[in-house]
Amino acid sequence: MTLIPIAQLVRRAHRLDVAAERPDFLAMIDQQAGMVVDLAMALGEVLQGRESAHSLRLLDLEQRRDELRRRNRAAVNSMLSRSSGVDEIPWTMEALDLSAASLLRTVHRFHPLWSVPDEATRQMVAVIRQATASLQQGYSRLANGSPAAELDADAAIGSKMLLIRYRDPAFKAMRDAGAGRYSTPQDQLVQLPPQASDDPAGWLCDLYDNLNGITQELAGAGVILKRWSRRLTAGRHGDSGGASGAWSPASPARLS
Repeated sequence: MTLIPIAQLVRRAHRLDVAAERPDFLAMIDQQAGMVVDLAMALGEVLQGRESAHSLRLLDLEQRRDELRRRNRAAVNSMLSRSSGVDEIPWTMEALDLSAASLLRTVHRFHPLWSVPDEATRQMVAVIRQATASLQQGYSRLANGSPAAELDADAAIGSKMLLIRYRDPAFKAMRDAGAGRYSTPQDQLVQLPPQASDDPAGWLCDLYDNLNGITQELAGAGVILKRWSRRLTAGRHGDSGGASGAWSPASPARLS
């Protein structure tokens, strides 16, 4: 039994009268994930004072994000048909784009006098970088028909709770140090007062909030990747004639 690699199926679209080439959505998503990994690395270097928040590298990454967003939206709009399953493609693209936007927003709001490269911040940025790298590896495995993509999805999903393990003690330390008005939230989202960004403690609280929001988006993308991986496995097990049983995240007939 031969399973045609998903990357080939993603590129195909069938019409009754015209055979049109479908955009390679997995490759596009992979590029987005790589860009988010680069942004997370850049943020870590900015927070530790090893790179300027206005460096040419960050400007290039911001331009890449804008270019990918425009291209991806154009590709999604070109899809010949939409279904509840196919909608997961733009959902994934949007989650990665929101993560990139939050990383860029964090960099732009960086204030060198307020820089606190504490261990919690370093660990949270590392969690984001690893979660995105797991997603990128998962998309690659999915394109090659590997069921191991589900393991990468689980790693991305777990990043949400892993980041909270670093964030909550950091909030407690801030409260114990006298920043009592910034309390650890019960709903995992930080409610900042209007003046929070006007002082170092507020900036750090805002930073934790942004990093938490990023992992929420990445975990959501992980849920979709896991769903795709399970559908791939189910399609392969149900394949009795080669390509007819193969599943692709851009093949509406295989989504339900």
